[in-house]
Amino acid sequence: MAAPFKKMALFLLLFSVIVYVQSATIILTSDQQLNDLLDPDKKIDISTGNTKRIVSLREVCTDAQKRGDKTLTIAFDEFFRQYRNQAETVRLLTPDMDEYVEKIKIIADFAATYGMGMGLSLLSPLELGPAFKKQTGKTGKWLHYKVGLRDSKTGKFNVQLWQQLFWTNNKGKFPISLKGVKAYAFKEQKLPNSPFKVVDRNEIIEIKQVQFDEWGTAGTEKVAKPNMDTDLWNSTSASTEDGRARRVSVFSDGDGELKGYDRVLVLLEYDVPEMEYFSAEAAPFLKNLLKKYHDNGIKIQHFYSDEMHIQQDWIYFSHHDNGQLAVRYYTEALGDRYKNKFGVPFEEKDILYFAYGPDIDNNNADAPRNVQYVMGKSREDIHRTFLFRDRYYKLLNNHVVDLFKDAKTYASQLFKVDDFGTDGHSSWAESPTVDLWDIGPLERHAYKYEYTPNFVWGNTVHQAAAACYDYFKWGEYLEPTRNDFAELGWNDRNYYGAAMATSLGVVNRIPNAYPAIWGMPEQVRERKTAINDAFGGKPRSASIDLISGNVHRDVDVLFLYPMNLVAADERFGSWVTQYGYANYITAEKLLELATLNENGEIRIKDKKYTTLVALFEPVPQKGLLEMMDKVAKNGGKAVWFGPPPIIDGDGENCLAQWQGIFGVSYESTHLQGQIAAGKRIDFKNQLENIPSQYILTDFMLDHIYPVKAAEGTSKLAFCDNNLLVGTAKGNAWYFGFRPRDDQSASLGYETRTLFEILDKIGAHAATGAFQGVNDNTEHVSRTTDYLATRFPNSATVLVRHYRTHKETWPGGFSRNKEEDELVLAKNPMPDDTIDITNFKVNGHDVTFKGRLTIAFRMNDRNNELIAFEGQNCSQVIIDGKMYKFSDSPLRKIAFAPSLNTDKNEWKVFVSGGTQVTIPVTEQMNSKKLSLLDNQGKSVKFHRTDKTIQFQVNSQLDGKWMTLQILN
Repeated sequence: MAAPFKKMALFLLLFSVIVYVQSATIILTSDQQLNDLLDPDKKIDISTGNTKRIVSLREVCTDAQKRGDKTLTIAFDEFFRQYRNQAETVRLLTPDMDEYVEKIKIIADFAATYGMGMGLSLLSPLELGPAFKKQTGKTGKWLHYKVGLRDSKTGKFNVQLWQQLFWTNNKGKFPISLKGVKAYAFKEQKLPNSPFKVVDRNEIIEIKQVQFDEWGTAGTEKVAKPNMDTDLWNSTSASTEDGRARRVSVFSDGDGELKGYDRVLVLLEYDVPEMEYFSAEAAPFLKNLLKKYHDNGIKIQHFYSDEMHIQQDWIYFSHHDNGQLAVRYYTEALGDRYKNKFGVPFEEKDILYFAYGPDIDNNNADAPRNVQYVMGKSREDIHRTFLFRDRYYKLLNNHVVDLFKDAKTYASQLFKVDDFGTDGHSSWAESPTVDLWDIGPLERHAYKYEYTPNFVWGNTVHQAAAACYDYFKWGEYLEPTRNDFAELGWNDRNYYGAAMATSLGVVNRIPNAYPAIWGMPEQVRERKTAINDAFGGKPRSASIDLISGNVHRDVDVLFLYPMNLVAADERFGSWVTQYGYANYITAEKLLELATLNENGEIRIKDKKYTTLVALFEPVPQKGLLEMMDKVAKNGGKAVWFGPPPIIDGDGENCLAQWQGIFGVSYESTHLQGQIAAGKRIDFKNQLENIPSQYILTDFMLDHIYPVKAAEGTSKLAFCDNNLLVGTAKGNAWYFGFRPRDDQSASLGYETRTLFEILDKIGAHAATGAFQGVNDNTEHVSRTTDYLATRFPNSATVLVRHYRTHKETWPGGFSRNKEEDELVLAKNPMPDDTIDITNFKVNGHDVTFKGRLTIAFRMNDRNNELIAFEGQNCSQVIIDGKMYKFSDSPLRKIAFAPSLNTDKNEWKVFVSGGTQVTIPVTEQMNSKKLSLLDNQGKSVKFHRTDKTIQFQVNSQLDGKWMTLQILN
């Protein structure tokens, strides 16, 4: 097993893997532990769960050598401090320091005596900074901002906010220093009937006389051992006792200047212990650092690459003033890069255009309503403000990725290593997993599947500000990549996280992304693992791996991942509807990787799509509309949901082009759609059989965008009886609303508008094998009790759905079995049986009785069964042919050709049986066969013309065998 897999598995509840990880990887949670490792016989606590593990460096290396391990990974991860009797401490030793290198040199020399090189968390933004500042005098800078009132005559103001003192993340606790305080006076104009306030950037003027006052003193720097499942949710910046924040005032007694300017933007400038990523010295610094390790004889073979974001605090909701995430990374070099790239100035004062939240300083009843600042009065000006923010987030994210990707390329040349195993995920939290709903005493995770009026805040803006929200771009460094959507006990019952993982995988250099799962009882984990297996997510069961061909599942529909959403309204972020029956891709990656054939099909690497869907693209990338037009005209399907675009990603007007594609005109007087809370979408004509959809909220995301249909454009959906919000022009469909789709039935009922629309327009095409029956896997999945998936090698997988079982368990990483059993006694697991007769799916007719999963693959020559997995089963009938495996149900049976194409052999697994029969193909009749156990010893079997039969004893039960096909 490769070193990268060891690290990856730390975040999975795959216990056999975790044991292996502990034997090969040392996770540090304090500087002291690094010092302790210098004595190879000193035992330290390296526990990563409730089971204590206290060992020495020598013991770790000895165990690793026995297994033939070639890499020892040393990495810091604050997450696991919760399992050790250790208080939180400030991190002072980081990998860019000479002292750290010297210590790692000692450890590396010791590991080398056991034949091992090193895995280090070295190319990680969170790990680097102190030495960069020492060498260059530069450091990362964050702006903490807040808007307040200013006396327009005297100039007096007093704005209170929470100064942040420490940030903690998985690389430890870091002090945040206040570098300076600034204030800018400005005027604003409220746009009627909208959440927008206009500010002319030329009238944002710095105030020279600014004072600062601290409220009391900060608390202690040490806190008790936390429970990560609750600490990250409940800690707030108002909790001064732990020394994380303090209340401060930025004020002026007035200077009589700038009369008429009645608003003020105050800024706290933070020096943060990280690199100045946009400095010209950043890239040379990384190369010199790598060379320092190389020149010290430290053999680096692996880069631990979990949570590759820039400095931020992983406590989810503690950067909020007036409910807003109120910090952004900004340096003068970033501003210069922005201006040079986009031709638009970006200075400190422009942070005003990120200010967002309730207008608490006004005296109107609508003060709680969220407002945002924009650059002008027109709809185009508003969209230009969206673009301004969108460019910032993407520039920050992309620059950091490119910086570390280039450093990794240099490391490959330096250390002569082709693959450093940089698998992992970029962010420490995900949306919707760590979004916030006001649910009172209810279980928080059970309601994270739909936007409802009690939705408070989305986590994506936190990730965007920390340069880790574009998972697709980060896949250029993280190879393979993954996501942690189903963490903390959230169960991803709409399969959105599973779909995102496979989407990331298919565009990665190493196409084996995996959807991590942790924080739930073992019984729940088994059900969720089966779902992930069906999606082809890594790591998955060996049998599904063999049957599917070690790839991700195929689908017909491709969704554009809504990167603009966080720029348009930071309260939301990265999901419009949690939908699992499509792949996702950013518009940037689509335009980079996609080719289009004469049938309108989109080809991206090894995957092909017939339908392209935009969920929320108010500022589409240049070239996207052209592609959607070609898709529709060439016979594919182009579907647009949500706001019509006014300008594109280059800032050019694109509304006319969009109107031409979709055969509509958009002439609304509303600046950003129309509120339709409580109203109903009704479908007509071609879509008349789709049930009506009710709009739940007044959120911007739920606004409607009525249009007028051009001649020849079909009218398909209306809101409020006569507002046209659904049309079709040939193969181009427009729907001016957010389509709801919640198979989890989280609100007590299921919604399926998005699926029904796609289904009715023909996005889920049947194979044609059965007249009048749609056997498409996505159609089957939303119309039966089973999740169905298909793979490029023609494999088919069916899993009993696991989508309505509400999360009621604690979300801790390490589990308490007794506690979990009590939870499930009150909230029992749903049925996992599969009982199908003449079931039509993916071109096959299947009859089967078993549990949880059935997977199979037929050969092309004679439609013979060549790969299979089933549980609690004795037989299967496929396309009218019975394959009987035993007289009584087996716990599990699996067989499939080996993935090693150099070997003509099958792999066979049986558990819980005695006399077992495995079918063989016609081509194997003339071949000599040999059955071997997992030790390579011969197993006796009886052969017929179409089967082999053998006895399963205790030595064979539950172990893989090999059926060799000899010449």
